Amino acid sequence: MTAYVGPLLAIDTATRRTSVALGDESGLRGLRSVDREAADLLGLVAALLAEAGLGRGSLRGIVVGTGPGSFTGLRIGLATAKTLAYALTIPLLGIPTVEALARAAARHSQGAGRGKQTEGIDDSIQVVLAAGARDHYLAHVEDPAGAARLSGPVQLLTPGASLSEAVGSQPVVSVEASSTSLGPEAAAWGQAALDGLAEALLALGGERLSTGERSDPPSLVPEYVALPRGIAATAGETWSPDLR
Repeated sequence: MTAYVGPLLAIDTATRRTSVALGDESGLRGLRSVDREAADLLGLVAALLAEAGLGRGSLRGIVVGTGPGSFTGLRIGLATAKTLAYALTIPLLGIPTVEALARAAARHSQGAGRGKQTEGIDDSIQVVLAAGARDHYLAHVEDPAGAARLSGPVQLLTPGASLSEAVGSQPVVSVEASSTSLGPEAAAWGQAALDGLAEALLALGGERLSTGERSDPPSLVPEYVALPRGIAATAGETWSPDLR
């Protein structure tokens, strides 16, 4: 059973879709998304709360997707989540977006026919996600229908890398990927994962917050493709790891 911690807000801006979800102990209360990067995020949150008849002060926690994803989108999403959590003095939890995507795909598979790409999806899943115009992220997530935890660092695959070789024979969902080499079934499951992303993020957040997991706002950073152009990481500086 999903264990929401009071009214809980989930925000994700890692993909080309900006999504917010609201839930409590009774389940999902509302969901809003737009197919634009971090478009009017505060407006989406305000509309969602208004639909539920709640004010910001009713929130008891905020969950935010940490990527990997674009620099601008993730900065807006995390900055908004951090600011709201600080202003409302409520818990904040960052969760890798790829874990929520894997959870959404696996939960969708439980109520749909399984094809070749999704055999064994309850045990582990590979998530392929667009990383700019030509590169791709590759993430391996264990127990996607349950705990949904990354089994290792997210990889950045450059255009010269073979996606089909990188994923091997394991189940794979392809989310907003420019390459079509993984086939239409992987893309279809990727669309299902994207559609269920915000709700899955909300569910994972509720479960993890209820066990005491928290993020430290100052040290919570997103995962980018790379650091901004012209910026170099220095010792002691809090930046996202540069996957390049």
